[in-house]
Amino acid sequence: MDPLKYWDMRAIDDWNAFKPDMKGYIPPQELGLWPDCDSIEVSANSLPTPKRQLINFTHLDYMRDNDAPFLALSVVERFPATRLTVRGETFAAPISPRDMKFLFTHLGNDRASEHTVAAAEAKILGDASRSSISQGHSAVLRTLRVRAGDGDRETTLEALSVFKAGIHQLLTASRDSNHFATIFVILPIFVDSADIRVYATHENITSDVRLPKDLSQSVSAIGVYAGISDAHIEVGTGAEVVCLIYHECVVPEAEPWFVPRLEYLSGALPPLRDAFCLWRHNLNSGAKAPALMLLVLDHNPKCSTDFSGDDVTLLCHLAPLAQAYGFKMFIGRLVHTMSTKQEVYHDPKEYFESTEDIDRSKLRMSNEPRVRYGWNELRTLGGAIATQPVLLAMATRMMKSGYLHDQFMDRDLDENEDDVEIEDESICFATVIYKHSELHISHTAIDAAEIFPVRTASILFIAP
Repeated sequence: MDPLKYWDMRAIDDWNAFKPDMKGYIPPQELGLWPDCDSIEVSANSLPTPKRQLINFTHLDYMRDNDAPFLALSVVERFPATRLTVRGETFAAPISPRDMKFLFTHLGNDRASEHTVAAAEAKILGDASRSSISQGHSAVLRTLRVRAGDGDRETTLEALSVFKAGIHQLLTASRDSNHFATIFVILPIFVDSADIRVYATHENITSDVRLPKDLSQSVSAIGVYAGISDAHIEVGTGAEVVCLIYHECVVPEAEPWFVPRLEYLSGALPPLRDAFCLWRHNLNSGAKAPALMLLVLDHNPKCSTDFSGDDVTLLCHLAPLAQAYGFKMFIGRLVHTMSTKQEVYHDPKEYFESTEDIDRSKLRMSNEPRVRYGWNELRTLGGAIATQPVLLAMATRMMKSGYLHDQFMDRDLDENEDDVEIEDESICFATVIYKHSELHISHTAIDAAEIFPVRTASILFIAP
């Protein structure tokens, strides 16, 4: 179930008519949990609920642009002259045709069309040249949608290969669960004109990149995701290639889901799909399962096409999954008001003739204020008013229980506005109702009220 594209948002306006593609769909079933959700609730029969998993994996850090390619090319135009050591012999780079012939002989057979040596037998010399290679790595990873902050990663040299003219397979199999991409670095060689292309195939889709014809002053980096079905390099007549092979891996102790993998490039993000799959399974089997999910939105949309910023990404990922597993989605507008009644004394003044305002600095919210949760409206994704009193009552109970506490902790919220209503006033004092509107109260370790200054917010409902 690929996430919706921004320009397809109107497709979910009519929820009943919306038909997501079913790529990656698995029938409702009992599933294990992803590592981030080890403290999830369990029911009496030990089946976990997907509530925490769905909340954890709806953070935008986990969501990817599903247009990410599985093959990418970067060319660093200027590569400093350097040296390359292979099995104890040193070669100048850019590599001349004469040195290429000697290199093939040195590796055992100058008639062979290719040779590969282990990383321990190959070394690129010079900090400047290694810096150029690193630039190519970074550019390729950006094209593959691997961001600079995506967890702890390490790059290791795995091998060196040399190719003569012809078609040669490239090894892209995943070495282990931490290996997510392979980068092939084509070192500069002296050749008049080279026609060199790399092809990669995944799910019957083939992509290709073409290297510059002049390879004498540049270094080319080609990146592919581990696990694609096929990758090969075509070296044109008269050309030869020296290729360093690097593996991109997450460090073993890192959280690997921060790094996009091949299975993330199409279909639903696996943790989200698994959460909906497990949720529906538990509902169908009578196991413990959420009756409603609420997610806070950054903005205040009234329909799907009003969504903007991170809210769009959230909806694009969740809507196809919700529909595929038989859930509905609504947009609610929440108002949370606290109020307290108190007497405020002031200087004597003429009764009924006062124009003096109440001194707001003397107003204090009670430790036990009157709290009211209200919903201005509940709408379908198409913008129509939805009549769902049972759903709103359930949402109110969830809010009163502190359900959304963790989602507000790190949010930048708008300043609150206090309201004062004078109920009765005499010469020396006034009885006022002091109102303070917000979304949530949390309590610190010493049980002191901590006020988040927010009056209203829009909430995304997901309901069976």
